[in-house]
Amino acid sequence: MAHILILGAGVMGTALAVPASDNGHDVVLAGTPLDAATIARMQAPAGTHPKLDAPLATSVRVLADDALTAAEADRADLVVVGVSSPGIAWAVERLNGLLRRQTTIAFVTKGLDRRDDAVVTFAETVPARIARLGTFIGIGGPCIARELALRLPTSSVYAAREMRDAERVAALFRTPYYRLAASDDLTGVEACAALKNFFAIGVSAMQTRYPDTLRADGQSKNPTAAAFTQAVQEMAALCALIGGRRQTAFDLAGLGDLHVTVGGGRNSRLGHSLGRDRTVAEVVTQELANETVEGIDTARVVAALLETAANATPAFPLAFPLAQAIVTAVLNDTRFDFDFATLHA
Repeated sequence: MAHILILGAGVMGTALAVPASDNGHDVVLAGTPLDAATIARMQAPAGTHPKLDAPLATSVRVLADDALTAAEADRADLVVVGVSSPGIAWAVERLNGLLRRQTTIAFVTKGLDRRDDAVVTFAETVPARIARLGTFIGIGGPCIARELALRLPTSSVYAAREMRDAERVAALFRTPYYRLAASDDLTGVEACAALKNFFAIGVSAMQTRYPDTLRADGQSKNPTAAAFTQAVQEMAALCALIGGRRQTAFDLAGLGDLHVTVGGGRNSRLGHSLGRDRTVAEVVTQELANETVEGIDTARVVAALLETAANATPAFPLAFPLAQAIVTAVLNDTRFDFDFATLHA
């Protein structure tokens, strides 16, 4: 039995408590200061997470942020950080106050960062900021938190610099319904985990830009399939530009996760609105107000990546028409405009 501390009671952090507790581990789920209402609801008799439809096992201890102590962290064999990318600074500060020994930390947080003039992943910048981080584990792949909490068949990937570390942590969570691959392409998995949010905006826009009113869902399929294929090709090239392996984009962390993200979520909802000729500013101040749409932040970093590719010597061999269209719509707050004539043959 392992002792697992999950920091952050968002949907994914909470969902990971399900396979962990099913495997007989001692699990503590601790909220952030923003999770107070969620924690109170889960602590109530028969309480559930407001965005999940399955109660946690009674063996999972649910704590408010102010109830989490360094003594609790001392017991942890693994800490899982389940905050969104804007919460990374808080998580780093909280971990530096909690940890008194070297500890393996797994991150479900998805995002890109800057170091000097380069675009990098959190795997390159976060470890140096956490004094007692032992091993950095990245969690990626297609996983809707609610479906994992309901124990529906799910495949994901756990990544580390060393394969043995990725496999060691994956083994703690692997169940008959939660099938886990291990990878030593940590940078690639982290890069794709961020990039798929960005590309989901553009692919999802195709679902509403070209409606088919005779279908039950009102969506044509060919434009979405073409844009999806383009997105994966561009994701692979950008992944390599960041330092990961191209093939990672064609596996769970890239193609698989993009498929799930296009199927639903905040990035997909933003894309649907852009496909209807609305602007980012309109959407984030109305139906997505007070929501974290991580693809928007990623667009700002992708803009720098596109500039790096354009200035590469020798010239970078691939154009990025879909990425450029998304960046333009997000950064210039203009209508989304993607020309299918720019698709790679």
